[in-house]
Amino acid sequence: MTIKTKTFCLFAGLLLALPVQAWEVGEFKNGMSRSEVEQALKTWNFDKTVPVGNDGLFAYDLPNNPGGRRFLFTFCNDRLVEFDQEVEPDFRNFVTIASNYSNLYGNPLKVIPYTSVVASGEKNLLAMFWRKGSDYLGLKYVLYANSEQLSMTVQVGNNCWQAPR
Repeated sequence: MTIKTKTFCLFAGLLLALPVQAWEVGEFKNGMSRSEVEQALKTWNFDKTVPVGNDGLFAYDLPNNPGGRRFLFTFCNDRLVEFDQEVEPDFRNFVTIASNYSNLYGNPLKVIPYTSVVASGEKNLLAMFWRKGSDYLGLKYVLYANSEQLSMTVQVGNNCWQAPR
């Protein structure tokens, strides 16, 4: 075998060895079907799991549960393309996570500042997204009139909507 052929074979082998799945959080992987996600969720013992429209699944613990977990799964053509996890809503946590992401992945790829009015009053959002390979890592901080929300998201490009969002 010539050096060019060996180099080509090595390069082709490396490409084939790349994982098909992009992101993986716990046992949840990009590309899982909705039924696979629902099956995996059974072992997590959430208090409630409810569908969100045709393309979402929301799993959460009730307020009296000390776990306080809240996961949102978004599907495109019955395949998992986005996972959101809420964390303790505190601006200090937002800054810490954003700093860690910036140290790991550089400046954000996209920043979305947004203000609107919803039924409960004003809604202010600051979302930041970084790129890691084919994945988009996001951090969203939302301030409502009477509450706040902080979530981390991981998503991949798909045919249903433009990532990141």
